[in-house]
Amino acid sequence: MKNIRKLTSLLMTMFAVVAILFVGVPRATAQRADNTSGGGLGGSEFNPPPCDYNDTFYMDNGADPSQLQGRFGISRQFGPPARSSRQANWVADANCSTNDPNRRNFRILATTGGYIDDGTGNATDFISLIAFLTSQEAFETSYSRTVGAIGGSGGSVISISNSQNPRNIAMQDIVSNFEAYPALKQAVGHGVLAPTPCGSMFDPNIPLNSPCFSVASVATPSLRQDWRFASNRNAIDGSDNNCIANDPTVCASNSDSPFGYFCDDLLGVWINTYFWFTHHAVGNPANNNEQPDPLCGAMMQQLISMHGTNLDGTGVIITANELNFLEGKDVGATPLGPNFPNPPLFSDGEGCTAEGQLDTGGADAPGAVWDICPTIPDPRSGAIAQDAFLDTVRFPNGTPVDNRFNADFACLQVFGLFCSELTPSQRSSPRLAFVTSHD
Repeated sequence: MKNIRKLTSLLMTMFAVVAILFVGVPRATAQRADNTSGGGLGGSEFNPPPCDYNDTFYMDNGADPSQLQGRFGISRQFGPPARSSRQANWVADANCSTNDPNRRNFRILATTGGYIDDGTGNATDFISLIAFLTSQEAFETSYSRTVGAIGGSGGSVISISNSQNPRNIAMQDIVSNFEAYPALKQAVGHGVLAPTPCGSMFDPNIPLNSPCFSVASVATPSLRQDWRFASNRNAIDGSDNNCIANDPTVCASNSDSPFGYFCDDLLGVWINTYFWFTHHAVGNPANNNEQPDPLCGAMMQQLISMHGTNLDGTGVIITANELNFLEGKDVGATPLGPNFPNPPLFSDGEGCTAEGQLDTGGADAPGAVWDICPTIPDPRSGAIAQDAFLDTVRFPNGTPVDNRFNADFACLQVFGLFCSELTPSQRSSPRLAFVTSHD
């Protein structure tokens, strides 16, 4: 994880609110709702579909709602990530604020798939890409609101002072623990794969006239493969062996922290960590027509044999170990198999891949430094509404780069369960086969 300079703080709401909003949802089998015109609630379904937060909740949690870019409910009703001009990304729904008073009445239909960052590479995370932040100016530096006052007295104060919340926790201490990994297309035309991003992440080891790929948008048409989301949820019982002292003299790694995504990052904010194949893997026509290094070429072919190709024709990366290994880091494993026991590391200190984050001061605007795209805590039992649609990366002919997202999305939409939880008769359902093949 990259270290970023101190950011403005993100205010945490009262622990009582946290408990109400993010209490664990029990596992239960639920059939498809009969009511398909609204949020998909009905029958035995109890997980409401996702909606945008209201302005007060954004401010209570340290974000200025007027600075949100591309906010669902205000903009982007049509167009990407929707795949047709008649498909809406969100709809008005009066049930939103009824189900959760911290939401406003705009329900999200676009359901973005991503790999869960637990080392498995499973295609089981589903998020709502509500808005983007392009500069640290989007975060509150001073804010105060009294809640629960009766007759002008009492109540609790929600406040930010000097960019610090009452727990003296800075934004970096929370959000930098939760990374979203967008894979932007490196193809820039005529078969050329750019070896570096444009802007502040431009590779200093290559000529300045080298082709670079745009970081202006993380919309689905700009991606070569699907997202990965590192939520770093901590186990309460310590079974994850995470050091929660938050002290580098005590913890072996200063990336360990006591933060949990669903209980500390209430807006579902991620910092974007972009990743790409370097000039060692894709070559560089501006550097004496540099060709890909044979070692990176062999590793690329192994990736393709494991996970297939993406829209650039390069290999799909689905786990942190794969990316870090290809960056030249020793991850204590051989994620590409026994034929590649050692990570690639070249004389300029680079590997076959690299990663980076945009300038937090906004120098890369309109590129997204952060996303507000909360993960659906439990996508079962109604959270995937009947009118929702799956947002994933697809080839020009419509074929998904990774069809596993389609399969689980269909299982969740039809039966309210992950595919692994279905009975044999449910797996053979004609309705399930239809939804899987037509989303």
